[in-house]
Amino acid sequence: MFGATPSSGTALGIQGVIIVRLSNQVALVTGATSGIGEAIALKFGKEGAKVAVVGRNAERGKAVISAIRKQGGEAEFFMADVTTEQDVKKLVDDVLHSFGGLNTVVNNAGIVLPGTVIEMSLEQWEKVFQINVTSAYLVSRCALPYMLERKSGSIINISSEAGLKGFRNRSAYCAAKAALIGLTKAMAVDHSPSGIRVNCICPGTIETPMVRQMIASDENPEQLMKAFLHRRLTPFLGTPEQIAEASLYFALPENIYVTGAILSVDGGST
Repeated sequence: MFGATPSSGTALGIQGVIIVRLSNQVALVTGATSGIGEAIALKFGKEGAKVAVVGRNAERGKAVISAIRKQGGEAEFFMADVTTEQDVKKLVDDVLHSFGGLNTVVNNAGIVLPGTVIEMSLEQWEKVFQINVTSAYLVSRCALPYMLERKSGSIINISSEAGLKGFRNRSAYCAAKAALIGLTKAMAVDHSPSGIRVNCICPGTIETPMVRQMIASDENPEQLMKAFLHRRLTPFLGTPEQIAEASLYFALPENIYVTGAILSVDGGST
């Protein structure tokens, strides 16, 4: 994986000196209280970033920042509804006030609701787009002025393999994740000349708590797992930590030539 490191989560320099690769960086991660977002927050914290853990569950948020602090990192929890403009404006202002800067934004907030176009209500359709797409637009819109002023920054959008191909009974989710890929490309064209890198990761099925619960509660767990594995080249699913490694690659300040990239981390599914 990109940014692979020793088990300590840091790079070893000359004579074994530990190097943290996001030292003096500030990262804001939405949907950071579980799964992929939590893994990204933990990874960035271990690599020296000051992490703004964003979510709506205070108990889980406090657990994540506690884990980051235990590994020697710095983090604060920020409760926010990232689909609401007022909340997002306050969020970015609070992060800037608390940490004194903002270098990386990871737009990871997401939701999956099943249904074909016929079955999906307008309310459900709009909810999927608000959480998966509108949140990324709002957070980026509020963070960009600060980044543009300093001619530096990285925005990482977490899409899905569902944004690259269709899945049965996932009409709104596939459409929303495809929209996030389009937003990434448009933002890269608009803002890369000003020093802002905008990239996108498309995870395959990842063994998050939500996916494990989905498999365990299915009437035929083994068959569902086989279905997940059937559409990829690897005989295993991905882990949140592997998506965190890919995110680290896009966040590293030295990777200034990487923008507008759409990276599939899906076991060869696409």
